Amino acid sequence: MDKKRKTITFRMFELAHKEKNGNALITIPDLTNGFDAGLETWWKGMEPVSFYTPGCVRQGIYKIHIRLRAIEDTGSTFLFTGRKQLQDILYMQKGETLEREYYQVVSEYVPRYRHHAYMVEHLFFTVCTAEKDAVEVEVCTAQEQYLPRVFLCGDSTVADQCGEIPYEPGACYASWGQSLPAFLGLNAAVDNQAHSGNTTETFRKDGHFAVVQHHMGPGDLCLFQFGHNDQKRAHLQPEKEYRSNLRRFIEEVRRAGAVPVLVTPLGRNMWHEDGTYFDLLEEYADMVRRVGEENGTRVIDLHEYSVNFYKEKGKKEARGYFHPGDSTHTNEYGAYLFASFIAGRLAEYFPDVFPEIRPGVDFKPQGNLWEELTAEINRKEGSGEAEVWDRVEKSETDLIKAVMKAREESRHI
Repeated sequence: MDKKRKTITFRMFELAHKEKNGNALITIPDLTNGFDAGLETWWKGMEPVSFYTPGCVRQGIYKIHIRLRAIEDTGSTFLFTGRKQLQDILYMQKGETLEREYYQVVSEYVPRYRHHAYMVEHLFFTVCTAEKDAVEVEVCTAQEQYLPRVFLCGDSTVADQCGEIPYEPGACYASWGQSLPAFLGLNAAVDNQAHSGNTTETFRKDGHFAVVQHHMGPGDLCLFQFGHNDQKRAHLQPEKEYRSNLRRFIEEVRRAGAVPVLVTPLGRNMWHEDGTYFDLLEEYADMVRRVGEENGTRVIDLHEYSVNFYKEKGKKEARGYFHPGDSTHTNEYGAYLFASFIAGRLAEYFPDVFPEIRPGVDFKPQGNLWEELTAEINRKEGSGEAEVWDRVEKSETDLIKAVMKAREESRHI
């Protein structure tokens, strides 16, 4: 059957193609390679080199086959597919050649700052290394495949985040959902429909879950991680609609023949003045565990794992895993760390789907990285509700005020 599948060849993707293509959608980073030249950057990083399929491809899952040759020794080399979904971190010696295969899902997606789903129409493969001419992409092709999907539903700590140009792992936004493909390998394809600012309510209301439902079927897994934005709404407190919304998701996923998995919310790197950890999400993590137990649903306790990690490292060292000036959103280091944990739990819970996961590499931030990078906010000031609430996370003072206000208001509902 594979022999009958059409082989698609990639070509170099440059900013000029956005102007000449004639398709306005190819100017939206979320629908292309996930790198946004319009984002201001203050760090001298790596220049992404991207390849794409110039012709439109139909919806589905594609196996991308690449062959790389090192012209010079390389340091850390990052390989991405789609909208900056991490597939590999590797090191190559001069003259070395290697071949790899990765998956990319092509489906609808609601881009950041947009309010409805757009069709993704192209496949993308991107290489980032210190010297962009040190690696030559000799082969880059793709064929359509048929296999299970792992759907990701959540907020900005799960979503595919656009990267700045130049690319610097410590200075970019990234999520565990974005790094998960690096560990799952060829066992399943990740379809990340998470979106910044989402709650258990807006994920459905704004059309994200409709995309999941359109493609979800028997054999698929569907992961849910919410809480960071729910806790800013009075009616979405743990004992209110947050609980019932999670239950509804579980029921609908099972009705489609797929398997729901709950993930407790990623902890923030927040601390009291006396040096003790400040857990704003504990009640939400407890509710996720409770809903999972009540409904016979697997729970991946990312909250416990992340909080224990922060306590072990301490506030200062843990900062290296977060975007500069942020205690909620991880950079590439944090994304990779927490994706490794998620993948390990998936392999434990579903050994038939994930008989083995790909081992990670030693990928840790240098000391004082967080302090060396400027804490500027370089995201556009979107006016949508999701963008406003996501922006609150940049200020611990504003965040605490919003959470406490919602808790107080919930008492009168």
